[in-house]
Amino acid sequence: MFGKLGVCLFIIISGYFYDKSKFKLEKLVKLLLQIFTYSIIGLAIGIITHSEKMSLINIVKSIFPTIFGLYWFASCYVLIYIFTPFFRKIIENISKKDYKILLAIMIFIWGILAFIPKTKTFFNEFIWLIVIYFIGAYIKKYNFDFIKNDKYRIITLISIIVLMNIIMIALEVISNKIPAISNIVYYFNNTNSPLVLVLTILIFTIFKNLNVKNSKGINRIASTTFGIYLIHENVFLRDIIWKQIVQGSKFINSPFLILNAIGGVIGVFLISMLIDLVVEKLIIKNLVKIISKIYNKVRQMKMYIKSENKVIEFYNN
Repeated sequence: MFGKLGVCLFIIISGYFYDKSKFKLEKLVKLLLQIFTYSIIGLAIGIITHSEKMSLINIVKSIFPTIFGLYWFASCYVLIYIFTPFFRKIIENISKKDYKILLAIMIFIWGILAFIPKTKTFFNEFIWLIVIYFIGAYIKKYNFDFIKNDKYRIITLISIIVLMNIIMIALEVISNKIPAISNIVYYFNNTNSPLVLVLTILIFTIFKNLNVKNSKGINRIASTTFGIYLIHENVFLRDIIWKQIVQGSKFINSPFLILNAIGGVIGVFLISMLIDLVVEKLIIKNLVKIISKIYNKVRQMKMYIKSENKVIEFYNN
C-alpha cells in the first residue's frame, strides 16, 4: 500500500539535494539507456514466454519507453532531471516568504483540491512530483523540521499509518455492500493524498536527522533501486514475478500469508538487485562506452563544441 509513498520519498530526496545536482548530458544518456535496456529485456522475455500482455501498443512502448510512458515514474523522473537546473534557479532566487506562498498554493491546488473526487485541477503525477521536489528543496534551504521533537514525529508517523489502514479496511468492508465506492478504497494511498504527503515529510525528516556515516554498502545497494523498479514494474515481467513466482493470491487464506508477502518482497528486491548489478556491468557500461566513443568523435567538430558548451553553461548557471 506504500508504493506511491516510496515514489514521493525518492523525489523529496532529489529535491533536498537540489544544490548539489548539476546537469550532465552523460547522466541523462545513461538514465535513458538504463530505461531502454530493461524495457527491451522485458519485451524479449515477453516474446519468449508468449505473454498475454503482448500487443502492438506495448511493443511500441517498449521500444520508446520514455516517450510513450512504459514506466510513468521513469518518464517523470527524466523530465524532472531535464528541468532541474531551472528549478534550482527558482529555488535560489525566491524569497522565503514567496517560497512559502508558492508551496501553499501548490499543495492546496494539487494536494487538497485535486484529492477531492471529480474536481478539475488538471492534476497529473508529473505536476505532483514537482511539488514534492520543491518541498524537499525547501527543507534543505531553510533546514525545516516537520515537528521538532523526534518522539512526536514517530508517534505521528505510526498514528497516520494506523489511520490509513483503518480507512482502507473500513472502505473495503463498506464496498462489499456498496460496490459504487470500490474505486476509492485506495484513494487515500494516492500520490497526492494529504496522508501520504505528511508521511513523506515525516519519514524524510526522521532519517535526515539520523547520524548515519557514509557507507559504500548502503550506497551500492541504493544505486540499484532504480533498476529494481524497472525490473519488477515492467509490463511483461510484472505478471511473471508476482503471479507465477511469488503467487501471493494463493496464500490469501493461508497462515503463511504474511510470510509469503514479506519473503516475496525481500526475494524480489535481492534478486532484482543482483540482476541490476550484472546488467549494469555487462550491458549498460558497454553501451555508455560505445556512445561515448561516438560522442567524442562528434565533439571533434568545433561548431558542436561551442554549441554544447553554451547549452551546459546555460543549464548550470
